[in-house]
Amino acid sequence: MSTANRERTVCGRLGERLEILGLRTVLLAYWGTASVCARRCGKPQTGGGESVHHKR
Repeated sequence: MSTANRERTVCGRLGERLEILGLRTVLLAYWGTASVCARRCGKPQTGGGESVHHKR
């Protein structure tokens, strides 16, 4: 294998790794943002046995 081919292979692998790392970073940021928005904007959660309506 020539030096030029070896450099392309190394650069190709490095590019793939950076692409995968970037994709994971974007997905993690999206998941974190969605999680925070769900907590802040979602309906208030109650315990399993609690009623949403006031007792009379």
